[in-house]
Amino acid sequence: MGEKEDSRRLVDLTVGDARRALVYGAATLAALLLVVVLVWEVAVALLLGVVVGAFLLPLQEFLERRLRRRAGSALVTMAVIIIPLVVIFGYGWRELSRHSTTVVERRDEIADSISRSLSRYNLPLEYEETRAALQTAFTEAVVRSGEALGEVRKKTALILTAATLFFFTVYYVLTQRMRLEAYIKLRVPGDFLPLYDKLAENVGGALRGAVWAVFIDQGVKAGVIFVCNLIFGVPLAVALALLAFITGFFPLLGVWVVYIPISIYLLIFRGDPTAAAIYFGVGTALTLFSSFFLRPMLAARETSTFNFYWMLVALVSGVYAFGVPGVVLGPAILGFAKAVMDTLVGEVRYETSLLKEEKVQKAEQETTGAAEAKSAATD
Repeated sequence: MGEKEDSRRLVDLTVGDARRALVYGAATLAALLLVVVLVWEVAVALLLGVVVGAFLLPLQEFLERRLRRRAGSALVTMAVIIIPLVVIFGYGWRELSRHSTTVVERRDEIADSISRSLSRYNLPLEYEETRAALQTAFTEAVVRSGEALGEVRKKTALILTAATLFFFTVYYVLTQRMRLEAYIKLRVPGDFLPLYDKLAENVGGALRGAVWAVFIDQGVKAGVIFVCNLIFGVPLAVALALLAFITGFFPLLGVWVVYIPISIYLLIFRGDPTAAAIYFGVGTALTLFSSFFLRPMLAARETSTFNFYWMLVALVSGVYAFGVPGVVLGPAILGFAKAVMDTLVGEVRYETSLLKEEKVQKAEQETTGAAEAKSAATD
């Protein structure tokens, strides 16, 4: 019945068929729009959950063979990743919060110390003017910190929702991956198999490479910041390295919030301009090297779908267009576009390609030119 309906011509459709097609098309479009509206705010959490779940599959399968429980092995797999992260970030948050409280309580003493330090560099600044400006800056910083905390509180529900969906998505992928794959394949017509394969290859490869590259890249940044903190004796070495790891999600700007204040600290409180210059230079070089080379290079090596240039375009443009979610959305959009183009164009064949035609024409032109030159020489 299905093959007979597919073989009908458009001119054979009745008014009733056209009406049903219009209604079904409108309903499908409305359903897609509603789903997009429903999950748009947490789309990145869902995508990350799928990608992280795919990354954790080898470990989950290893544990499942020994525990003989899929659900239990999935929970253990997630705990292996989640518990260390919670402990590390909890420690970093506690240290930074305690240090921030100390800074606020001793702001007058700090302002005096900075004013005296600046006076040693023969700058055209009076002590009282510098102290007043610093006190105003401290007050403004406290106000802005309060505003930032207020914004975070407003987004608490969204953050908790995204985190919940992320963890449940990881658990779902680890435990229901076979049913999910069978569900999709059962409902996708066989005619769309080329598009399905291209989507899995391009979108999956781009996402896998992007997530892998971002985490490795941020780990490198955190490691370099930690080593520099130890070399120059910067307090809160571990907490600041963790902060560098988190802000590494923001290409070009993220790590600046760590190494610029530390450079100022080394210049003002330590009175060591050489150390401050070295620290600032290392931070700047690290940021540029990471954003424009290391991250796209790692992403391109992890996936055979895109080369270095296209992963650079996907990561940088994605973050510029969507913010932090662009780390995932940029490569996903690029992979989707490539999958559609590959499906429409089909398999690449040299015999029917424009490249062969150009080479044939060039060879004919060279042959004609050689014949004309030979004829002219003979004359």
